[in-house]
Amino acid sequence: MKVYRIAKQNFINDLSGEGARLFGGRWNKRGFNVLYTSQHLSLSVLELLVHIDMKFVKEDFRFIEIDLPDDIKQSKLPTSILKKEWRHNPPLSFTQDYGSEWLQQNKNLILKVPSAVLPNEFNYLINPNHKDFSKIKIVKKGFLDLDQRVLK
Repeated sequence: MKVYRIAKQNFINDLSGEGARLFGGRWNKRGFNVLYTSQHLSLSVLELLVHIDMKFVKEDFRFIEIDLPDDIKQSKLPTSILKKEWRHNPPLSFTQDYGSEWLQQNKNLILKVPSAVLPNEFNYLINPNHKDFSKIKIVKKGFLDLDQRVLK
């Protein structure tokens, strides 16, 4: 399975989840490393659009395509934990608690979660501390070439 990630050029090769550890996210509390990826490059762009002002999206943004081996077992978020307000921003503690607990349990490399931006599509959280982390491979890197109309 292919997943995508966007980052500034200086951080595109950093798969440690350090940014998520420092700042937390929808599916992790501060202090927990996790790598956020999306099922499509376009979803990665939407995730970027909701997190930063487009005037800061310059030529230094890149994307990577990551191959997740098909034989790696993944966790899927039970829909029963998605309360009505799960998409709230800033993220609510119950989503952060769930993801942080998943990371601590360290059972699976990947957690499939719906995107808060577009809930019919999915993000894939990758646990960089899992024993199978070395099995993921970057298969493609590229410049994030967005149409100028998106940047206005």
